[in-house]
Amino acid sequence: MKELLFYIVKKEYIEYLSKYEEHVSYNKENVGHSRPYLGIVLEIENYEYFVPLYSYKEHYEKYKNNPSFFFVYDRKNNPLAIIKFSAMIPVPKSVEVAYLLDYEKQDEKYKNLISAEYRYINSHKKEIYLRANKMYIAVTKHKNNFLKTIACDFKLLEEKSLGFK
Repeated sequence: MKELLFYIVKKEYIEYLSKYEEHVSYNKENVGHSRPYLGIVLEIENYEYFVPLYSYKEHYEKYKNNPSFFFVYDRKNNPLAIIKFSAMIPVPKSVEVAYLLDYEKQDEKYKNLISAEYRYINSHKKEIYLRANKMYIAVTKHKNNFLKTIACDFKLLEEKSLGFK
């Protein structure tokens, strides 16, 4: 299984998809933050999917265990982030909409954070792939009503992603 790297998605692509699907998350720069909208890219059902990371917030502890998210911890088992499978979006291979994070251009504090996230994510990549696929199948094939209400319409976004130029 290949190494999982951090990617950023172009805001034009996010804006394009958000016209069709309300669950598409915006880049943080659109809400006044300076940090990039960061995620990993996984292959799911012959599509590449960008799966966003969200900075940890205390209210995430109340989340019930389901396939829509995955906690990321540091070496001391402190929560750092969540990977949000319900907000994953297809990224077409034909048009470059996702690009690697330039690690060297980040400030030292942020480098330390993403390094810790990177270590945890890559040591749990098998589970991350399994959960992403479980989420995809639950929404597209099993039609899980709860997950459908909180997740992107993956099939619709796959179709719309092909129209992005």
